[in-house]
Amino acid sequence: MNFGSMKEVFLTRARDMFVFDCYVGGFDPQAVNAYRHALDAFIRFTGNIKVRQLTPDYVEMYVANLLDGPYDGDEHDRLVMTQYAILQTWIHWMYLQKFVTERETSMERPIDLTHLFPPRSTRRLAHCE
Repeated sequence: MNFGSMKEVFLTRARDMFVFDCYVGGFDPQAVNAYRHALDAFIRFTGNIKVRQLTPDYVEMYVANLLDGPYDGDEHDRLVMTQYAILQTWIHWMYLQKFVTERETSMERPIDLTHLFPPRSTRRLAHCE
């Protein structure tokens, strides 16, 4: 069977394969559902584009959009940071699966989100690293 270029995989297909790998890998079912929910929301935001079209700008815009949400406070900040961590894990998984074969230098390390979070959140971010 010829799959063609893995860069031609759509985000929904990459999400389904990632979630299946998590399930087969023995992840907690609640964690798998959280991953699916987070990735579904991201794909709704970006549209079901091809993996090769995904850029760091999409992730940064998505996180900025989440931060602009109607909620405020520590719980909301934790939710946004969790969503970001899930996206980073998924993108890293796609790289390992060779869906992403060329990495821009901006994709080689996590996006610096300290400018998106208020000062009280950036102090916590520094302690998480």
